[in-house]
Amino acid sequence: MTMATASSFLLPLVFFSATLVHHRIPPASACPDVASMTVDAACEKAAGTRLMYELCKDALRDVTYPTNGVDLYALVGAKRALASYGDTARAAGALHGNASLPGDERDAYASCEESYGAATATMDRVAAALVACRFMDGDLGMVYRDGVAQVEGCRDRVMKLPASPLYARSLVDRNLAVLAYFLGKLLGVQ
Repeated sequence: MTMATASSFLLPLVFFSATLVHHRIPPASACPDVASMTVDAACEKAAGTRLMYELCKDALRDVTYPTNGVDLYALVGAKRALASYGDTARAAGALHGNASLPGDERDAYASCEESYGAATATMDRVAAALVACRFMDGDLGMVYRDGVAQVEGCRDRVMKLPASPLYARSLVDRNLAVLAYFLGKLLGVQ
């Protein structure tokens, strides 16, 4: 058997074996008895609009297994929201500290700093509940909704400003908070 013949025979066999092994990988999940599905299926089920579906796919872009427990998706959604909140809170702090802005704008940014502090603490509670597999204890749905409202508080303040650079960020953050909640609903969170 020549080297070319051997490689043309072995290459498909190696690919087929890798494919079989790949499909036997159990879904990544930290919690027992949770549904598992693909990222596409989770995003399709969680999202009500094309925009939310695309946001979901982007948020879960680093999830590598073909199927996972929906607890992983919910946790990744919460962590994406938290990362975005941190960026927005830093931007609000910088704007709040800008002495060249009028007082009402600085007040709005100070309010955003407070809102984002509360939203971060709230989403941290969500993430802790997900990590501990306590998504059915208490009213985690209310915690999610409180977080959305906290982010919306900043959005509502900056929406009234002439041209706030924080407005677009707060819209993204609100959508990430809602997405996190929708992913949590895949776990039965109400």
